[in-house]
Order: sequence, then C-alpha cells, then structure tokens
Amino acid sequence: MIEQKRDYRLDMLRVMALAMIILMHTPLPNSAPGFVLSGISYLTSPGIGLFFMISGALLLGNDLSARVFLKKRFTKVFFPTIFWSVFYLIVKYCGGQLNINGFLRSVVSMPFSAQGHGVLWFMYTLAGLYLLTPILSRWLKTATKREIEFYLLLWVITLLYPYLDKVLLINENQTGLLYYFSGYLGYFLLGYYLKNHYENKIVHVILAFLFATIVPVILLGSRVAVDFYRMLWYLSLPVAVMAFSWFVLISRCLNKRIAFLSKVSK
Repeated sequence: MIEQKRDYRLDMLRVMALAMIILMHTPLPNSAPGFVLSGISYLTSPGIGLFFMISGALLLGNDLSARVFLKKRFTKVFFPTIFWSVFYLIVKYCGGQLNINGFLRSVVSMPFSAQGHGVLWFMYTLAGLYLLTPILSRWLKTATKREIEFYLLLWVITLLYPYLDKVLLINENQTGLLYYFSGYLGYFLLGYYLKNHYENKIVHVILAFLFATIVPVILLGSRVAVDFYRMLWYLSLPVAVMAFSWFVLISRCLNKRIAFLSKVSK
C-alpha cells in the first residue's frame, strides 16, 4: 500500500479534539454555576466524535487485507488497552477495592467490556471499530457518494431518538429497525465521507453552529424534561452537528507547524 501524504488538517483536528477532552475533564471551582459546568461539557463533547472521525478518515478505504490491517493497526490499540486495564485492576486490588475473585473475573471479562477504569471505554470502542474496518473498507471501494449519504442518514435518525421518543414509540434494543446503524460507527463513517466526498462549504458550518446553539436554548426554555446525557451528549444530533462543523472548519485551514502538537495526543 502506498503511504498517504500527511494531512496536516487532521493533525489540527486531533489537537482540537485533545483540547476539548482536557477542558472537559478539568476540575472547576465548586462555586461555578451549574449552567457553566453543563455548557462546558456540551461545547467540548464533540471531542470524542472528532477522534472517531479522524480515525475513519485515515483508516477507512484502505487496500490492506484483514490480516495485515489487524496486525498493523488493531494490535496497536489492543495491547496497550489490555495493559492499562490490568494496571488499573492491580491498583484496585492492592487498594482493597477488589478481592481475588473480583480481580480474576474482571481480567477474564476484558475482551467483552471495559475493565479497570471507566475512561478506557473509548479504547474498547475504537478497537471494535478497527475490527470492522476491513469490512467497511471493501464496501467503500465500490460505494457511491449517495449510498454513503443514505447510511449516514439512517445514523442521523438514531441520533434523534432522544427527541423522537417524546412523541413516538421507539425501539432502541437489538430488535429495533435501525439498531445496527446506531452508535459511534456513524462518526467513523462520517470522517471518511467528509474527507473523500464532501465539499467544505462554510455556509454549512454557520448553519450547523446555529443549530447546535439553538437546540439547547429551546430545550432549556421549554417544559420538556431534559436528559442531558441523552439529548445533549456524544450520541445526540446537536453534538454530531458540532463535530461536523469543526471537521469542516478546520479542514479549510492548513498549518504544518501544528503537526508536532498532534503527536502528544497519540
């Protein structure tokens, strides 16, 4: 496979996403108003989606066989994830938070669910997307722009579930019609689409930012009970729209000097 020319726009996006994640987890004074805490969480939540989008933009559509890809890329995520999972479990065991049975059970459970520390959920999710990459890459070799847009539209509909279930009967379990089009796979595919098929239009960025601003304002001003972690979190339309906006906006910029900063986020 021919090595791709470095795309410094993706470096800038990685730095942006890293800054968002750091800010999101930065402690604030206890005296800070609730709307400030919620506002910072909301405005920085696109960072997670951006990381998945960057991975999709870089990895999807490759020509590697499944064996070569998984050996080259999957292992780079899998083994560090296992290491840190075990490290956190040992810390918990030594600290008396786990007995020997709980420790062993957690170790055996690692391939199936994030163990050790909650922050590792991202790595397990990313590893799962890597497992799907060879399959998606084969499809993307022949898929048209409209076909990709169709499946992205199905994903967008699932992002609307927290709003639609206020008026409709929505089945979000495994038997739901769109269950297999939901989740972080949509960000993965969106990154590929924006890099390879989308014309970066600033008017779309403006409209997207307006939408992402207006929706929480409307929710706060209405009498609807707002579940923040469903309606304004990673897998919600406003946050996906913000991630789309940042991706398009940064893609219109290019500054090679920012590349060295992205290395610290790997």
